[in-house]
Amino acid sequence: MFFKKNFIILFVIVASVSMLTGCGENRSSGIPEPDKIVPAKNELIENLTDDGYSIETFDTILDTGFSGERVYAEKDGKYIDICYELSTSDAERLFSTYENKYKSDDYYIIAQNGSYVYAVSDKSTFKSCGFESTDNVGQQDIRE
Repeated sequence: MFFKKNFIILFVIVASVSMLTGCGENRSSGIPEPDKIVPAKNELIENLTDDGYSIETFDTILDTGFSGERVYAEKDGKYIDICYELSTSDAERLFSTYENKYKSDDYYIIAQNGSYVYAVSDKSTFKSCGFESTDNVGQQDIRE
């Protein structure tokens, strides 16, 4: 009887602690974090330079009034065109400019991911850049 009573008390304590700490459940919201998916500008430039891409950087974004930084890298007809330092609302609006600039047969992925906007020609370039995944918070189109 003493053992059974202590076992029940111990079970209740362990169950209570598990519920309070979230043991066994996914505590994350399931929403991807763009800053963990999109490579930092310096990392992207270094990765692509190492892979032989020519790199251009701009402090203007195409013919728009958006403030931010743009990196365009190209090698053998493969490219990435990516914008950094945008507000999320500017990125949402800039996405349509990218959709007009890059037609569906011109890219592997075009995306507005949080405060980033990018178009990438192919999977190989996408991987060379250092992207962690195609997870997205925003808008995107992927062509396989």
